[in-house]
Amino acid sequence: MRIIPFRLTSKISEFDDALSEDIVSALQEQRKAILPSENVFGYSHGTRWRTSTAGNGDENEDGEMQVHSSEIEISFQEIVDNDLGAFAKYRNLVVSRLMEEFMRSMYQTVSDSTEKTGNVVNAKGGGFKAEQYVEMLERIEFGVDRNGNVSFPEIHAGPELVEKMRQELSAQGPDFEKKVQEIIQRKSEAALVKEDGRKSKFPKFGDE
Repeated sequence: MRIIPFRLTSKISEFDDALSEDIVSALQEQRKAILPSENVFGYSHGTRWRTSTAGNGDENEDGEMQVHSSEIEISFQEIVDNDLGAFAKYRNLVVSRLMEEFMRSMYQTVSDSTEKTGNVVNAKGGGFKAEQYVEMLERIEFGVDRNGNVSFPEIHAGPELVEKMRQELSAQGPDFEKKVQEIIQRKSEAALVKEDGRKSKFPKFGDE
């Protein structure tokens, strides 16, 4: 007699679809901590695209889809034991692995872009110095969010480097702090002026 382990074969595709939707939803929630939802766009046709680089005239760049994948295995014994908790465990594992792939890809994209434009502060060899923090601030252009507030830059680094940076910056005197605040103030004002210029190009509601 043939044994059929999964008798409700018609439900397999439904389970797969539900699990896929759950994984996508979990990824979207985690991604919100890195990228605001309003800055994420869907792309459903083809695998390549061409964009015009902002601020560089008519220079165009080709983009290509990057595949992120994760593979898991549920043991036969877990199935025999009817261990339903295994699904949650492996679902979380898939989400964490895909998120790691996404973060690696994002940091690599940022690294490639900054290397191409030369907008790099090199701290290799001698370690992080306070002067390099000032140089980073000078090289960064502040933005303005949808509520009209200046968005300040974030530093992403490993725990050891972050601790070294904190120690180095905390060891500086009031003159250094004053210099940093002056840069932040200047960059913030420039960001607001640029945003006002951008908004002035669009007619306000009700204007003729």
